[in-house]
Amino acid sequence: MKISRFAFYDISSQADNVKTFEGKVYNVHGPWAIDRNGAAERLSKIYYRIRTVKNKHFRTIAKRKNPMSELKSVR
Repeated sequence: MKISRFAFYDISSQADNVKTFEGKVYNVHGPWAIDRNGAAERLSKIYYRIRTVKNKHFRTIAKRKNPMSELKSVR
């Protein structure tokens, strides 16, 4: 399994939803992250709080162990 850095633009092009360290889940629509209540935030604003990134098949495609580590691809 090749592990590499998962960049910001990879999220907007490949991700369907992301989960933060606080436990909030956002759906990804281009550069926007929309939470369950419909509130939109810029993906760039929550990038460093993202813990897990999932694709449209609900497979984990990237994750980080703690807020200080890099987001790593898990494909």
